[in-house]
Amino acid sequence: MKIIAPCKLIQPEDQLASYQAAVEENPQNEILSSQGGRNKRSTGHWQKFWASGRELTISFMEVLPVDLQQRIEGLIRQWEPSTNLTFKFDDGVAGDIRISISGNISSSYLGTDALLVASDQPTLKLGIDPAHSAFDATVLHEFGHALGMQHEHQHPSANIPWDMPVVYEYYRLHTQWTKEEVDENIFNRIDASTSLKGAYDKNSIMHYPVPNEFTIGDWEVAPNTRISKLDRRNMRKAYPKP
Repeated sequence: MKIIAPCKLIQPEDQLASYQAAVEENPQNEILSSQGGRNKRSTGHWQKFWASGRELTISFMEVLPVDLQQRIEGLIRQWEPSTNLTFKFDDGVAGDIRISISGNISSSYLGTDALLVASDQPTLKLGIDPAHSAFDATVLHEFGHALGMQHEHQHPSANIPWDMPVVYEYYRLHTQWTKEEVDENIFNRIDASTSLKGAYDKNSIMHYPVPNEFTIGDWEVAPNTRISKLDRRNMRKAYPKP
């Protein structure tokens, strides 16, 4: 079985602070009930998109070779045309998004949860060798999280026929993830109220690769390397242009 470089979506320690940061940044993040009031059942399930039209500052925690920094910047800017945001790379300040090239697991906070992180700490980690064939796709995937995009394999309509014991064992051996971490990053479905209500997209850059060995029957998803059409459509929903 081919080893998959995992991505870990970092969960905030304080759910109330996460909610407050999201709604203060962008009031549209608050989920309302059909009667127009706050949906008490949605506690812990709100969207985390940045405010429309804002400048999103991005900085690097380490001094990188110029060509590598330019490569990462170019990949991140592939998201920009599908938003109403302006990306500003500035290593002279602690950016809203702070990128570190460290560790062996790539991870990111989801959208506005980055506002809860101390300014001297990264909000997005690229734990993969730049020479790895999956590096570019990893940058695109992690920055999708930074913009508020969730994992596509956890879409409410995904219906992936997981062979759960095999998946648990794989991640226990290769990443030392607990059962709870596997559930959180792979099996648990996204609350439908927080999704952008688009169709499930096997081609999404936000989808984990799913080898046949991880499923029951003949079902797999090859590694996606590009931002898909549905990814861009969802991003335009989150950050609509005038």
